[in-house]
Amino acid sequence: MRTGGVFRVLLGFGAAVAVLGGASIGVLHVAAPDLRLLPQLEVGYRHVVFGFLFMTIFVVAASLLEALGRRDPAPAAPGPEPSPAGAETAKPRSALEARCHEMRTYVDLEMWELALEKASLILKEYPGSREAELVAKNINEIRWKAEPKYVTQVEPMSQEQEKQLRQKGLAQMYQHVKTYMDLEMWELARQKALAIMKNFPESPEAIELMKVFDTIEKKARETVSAGSVQG
Repeated sequence: MRTGGVFRVLLGFGAAVAVLGGASIGVLHVAAPDLRLLPQLEVGYRHVVFGFLFMTIFVVAASLLEALGRRDPAPAAPGPEPSPAGAETAKPRSALEARCHEMRTYVDLEMWELALEKASLILKEYPGSREAELVAKNINEIRWKAEPKYVTQVEPMSQEQEKQLRQKGLAQMYQHVKTYMDLEMWELARQKALAIMKNFPESPEAIELMKVFDTIEKKARETVSAGSVQG
């Protein structure tokens, strides 16, 4: 039971006592005015009335506190705005990172003309960057592996040229995977098949490799296991 409810019960009880006590003293004044206990009863009745008034003050105070407690709490202050650092982490991959990813993908798939194109763009567009410094150390090897007819090209590669070279490179890499399979070079076949399926999952070459990848992976594991036993 709440505090206010307890005080209200006590207040009601005190009011009843005060009314009955006052009525009883009034009757005694009429019926037995010479009663010796009458002065003592009047003093006791005054104490009861004083206590009743004191309790009334407590009841009023308790009711006020209970009413304040039922009021709706103040709305919470709005949280702090997201910090700029948090916004930075949500940003998409930067253009430089995307360019490096493309270059590595083409190197992994041995599409040397496309890899050289992306490497050259990194050196041109982001000079002085750490990525450009790494590319500069390896671009001669990429250039050596690229076709001579492309190395002599001066104008930047168009989107159509890039598309054609990508299709050609995928077809060549698919043939490499088939050759590795024929030669039972299963780990190389697995690596190149994974590169095609990961980077170009919707290409016809990736779709065909998905049909035989379980076999390639199984053979690659068996080859590794056999090598470990022999060792």
